[in-house]
Amino acid sequence: MRMSCAVPSRLNILARDLLFVLCMNTVIAVSLNYGFQTGGTLVQNFVYSQLIGLSIWTLIDIPRVLIWWNDRPRRWPFMCLAVVAVPLGVVLGSWCTRELLDLPEKSPAATGDMLRMCLIVGMLASASMIYFYWSREKLAYLERQAALDALQREEAEKQLVRAQLMALQAQIEPHFLFNSLANLDGLIATDPRAARQLLQRLIGFLRMSLSHTRAEHCTLAQEFELLRSYLEIQGMRFGARLDYEIDLPPALADAEIPPMLIQPLVENAVTHGIEPCMRGGKIVLSAREGEGGSLQVLIADTGVGFCQSGKSGSGLGLTHVRERLARIFGAAATMQMEENAPRGVVVRLTLPLTRSTEPTIAPMRPAPEARPAPHAPVTPAVSRT
Repeated sequence: MRMSCAVPSRLNILARDLLFVLCMNTVIAVSLNYGFQTGGTLVQNFVYSQLIGLSIWTLIDIPRVLIWWNDRPRRWPFMCLAVVAVPLGVVLGSWCTRELLDLPEKSPAATGDMLRMCLIVGMLASASMIYFYWSREKLAYLERQAALDALQREEAEKQLVRAQLMALQAQIEPHFLFNSLANLDGLIATDPRAARQLLQRLIGFLRMSLSHTRAEHCTLAQEFELLRSYLEIQGMRFGARLDYEIDLPPALADAEIPPMLIQPLVENAVTHGIEPCMRGGKIVLSAREGEGGSLQVLIADTGVGFCQSGKSGSGLGLTHVRERLARIFGAAATMQMEENAPRGVVVRLTLPLTRSTEPTIAPMRPAPEARPAPHAPVTPAVSRT
């Protein structure tokens, strides 16, 4: 199969070069007849130019195609080929011209004129062919180099996205980990069973986070399962002040999204929405299919809202989300933030809807109950799927 594709390709190269040689030979014949005035009629100059040019082309181009095909010829081997082919092409073309036109033997002076004309034709034809080949192969080389540079830039952008993902994972809300460990330290002395449950959830959350960091994509079910673990841990810390609901339609469980994309938004809802609110609030995480084959993910909280939060964040998490959306999806993805009624904030992500081909979907497990600790009242986190 590969041979049948290679032969027509080489024939196309030879045919393209032959057309160029015929055109250049015609230009040379006209120049010789009206410019250089080397003697002979226009027909004789035309035949001389065509046969000498074709002879040189045959001795140069056919070996070049057979040896280098469509690659750029190596300089010194190609120059040696041209040095040998030009005089041989002049002699062969001159002999073919005399035989074709049945020209009589000429005097030494006429023979000298003819040799000068043949030499001029050979030099012009070889120079034009060498320039044509070298320019074309250099252009092809530059095009291949540009394509290679484009691939390298694309790979560099992918590496940058991976690095940003790893940096984002390394910046997972340090206060979340510190507060969880401090809560664990308090529960060890007062409620060992609740401490064990918190430790197990924290281990499971970190394990899932690590697998997400190493992946380039995940399903919406896997991302929601990671966020469920996160909210379970936060539920043990905030107790009755934090309620949450996760709504994932089964038809969207295999939807494919970049990993760790939603977590910064949920962390924002907890840190800047629920935590500053004395009476607490609720976080609703949901997904639905939008218009035009899009996926919409909503993170809604009933916290303090935009203007009442006592904490001033750096906005690093939101910046990461916006940059990743722009780099991965371009203008096809958007993130909108608006007030939630009667209080709180709603964040709406709109992404292209693509289905995962891997049948590895994490089950949406129910949240286990935790016993309340004496020093920190803990209530079971509410979860409805």
